[in-house]
Amino acid sequence: MNDEELLKIMSEWNFWGKEKPKVGIERECYVERIIKLLNSVKVIAISGVRRAGKSFIVREVLNRLINNGVNPEDTLIIRLDDERLLNLNYELLLKIYNLYLTYVKKDKSKPTYLVLDEAQEVEGWERFVRGLEERCEAKIVVTGSSAKLLSSEFTTLLSGRHVEVRVTPLSFLEVLEFKGIKIKGVLELAENIDRIGKELVEVMNYGGFPDVVLNPEVRAELVHSYFDTIIVKDVVNRYKLRREDKIRTLAKFYVSSSASKITYNSVSKFLKIPVKTVERYSEYLEKSFLVFFLKNYSISPKAVENSPRKVYVIDNGFLKYFSTASLGRIFETLIVQHLYRYAVRRFYELYYWSSEDSEIDVILKSGKKILPIQITYELNDENEERELKSLKKFKKYANYDNSLVITFEQEIEIEGIKVLPAYKFLLNLEDLLDSLIS
Repeated sequence: MNDEELLKIMSEWNFWGKEKPKVGIERECYVERIIKLLNSVKVIAISGVRRAGKSFIVREVLNRLINNGVNPEDTLIIRLDDERLLNLNYELLLKIYNLYLTYVKKDKSKPTYLVLDEAQEVEGWERFVRGLEERCEAKIVVTGSSAKLLSSEFTTLLSGRHVEVRVTPLSFLEVLEFKGIKIKGVLELAENIDRIGKELVEVMNYGGFPDVVLNPEVRAELVHSYFDTIIVKDVVNRYKLRREDKIRTLAKFYVSSSASKITYNSVSKFLKIPVKTVERYSEYLEKSFLVFFLKNYSISPKAVENSPRKVYVIDNGFLKYFSTASLGRIFETLIVQHLYRYAVRRFYELYYWSSEDSEIDVILKSGKKILPIQITYELNDENEERELKSLKKFKKYANYDNSLVITFEQEIEIEGIKVLPAYKFLLNLEDLLDSLIS
């Protein structure tokens, strides 16, 4: 590929000479956080499951910077997943950057805001980033769809001089914004309450991938495509696996088991896969962000590591098409996904708790403070005593100040315990949890 052809492709990626570029619906919480971080650090790594919106978010960041006065020629996007690029390597990165310096950037004294999109596609991208960082030539945002993006090698190379931002599919609040519903106060909430309930059912059933939310007529095709791409590109190809059928079987098993406890031994016996293979493949699936695991809370570190884990899928769209999960597990999975987002952003820990005949769905831990949360689609005569009994029993094991029960639509208080409807919890999640655990 000659210089002219490469420059043409580069111009398609970037904002140069474009008056009003299309960047999609802005995900404000991510954009503001990344821009704030760019004022303090030189390298930001944006990770998360494929198709969660990482590429759009970094375009939104650059667009906001340009609207705030940054010259478009001081921004550079390098899309490493572009199928037209051949011989992806360190030398190609240098060539692209030098072409940009030669033909686009006018004022070399100003910093460049550089986006390296889907960095894991190129061997040697870490050296490229480190070189720019050491020469103070650029503020760099790196995106990738694998936790391997933040591998020990990368962390060592940058000596802790980077910050991670984890991107997930849309939160419920973001889904409403994508559907044109903005809740700024009590009045807007009251006016839209029926539609909010319908959208909650939609996101429970079909998840929050941006394109799935915006294109419901093809959501089945999209979700199946995402699953296949994650398995093939982010697991099989990346880890050079010989048996795609085994990892695909395990992935579907975990999706269908969302909100259930598992052990590697039990999975090994059920799927007839060696325990070591199950353990290794589970790590790969977690690093691809398809699933995540919660450990059993205990004051004993050894007990935590040796206990069964609860598995959750990252988006409910996968549940719709790859499982026959009950309504209760579908509901629990959605709530725990939102708690996972919150915990990752706040650097909190997330557990479940199980002891004999008692269980608490989620334990949110911040330092010495903990918040137990029960999740049940409906509190009724059959389960109310059990749910509250578990909270009381846990208090004898680990003292806490507050607790929550989240249901689909009930709002009451029982023996000092708040019972909240899901829509109210999800729309006020950060403020509510901050007040209960900070």
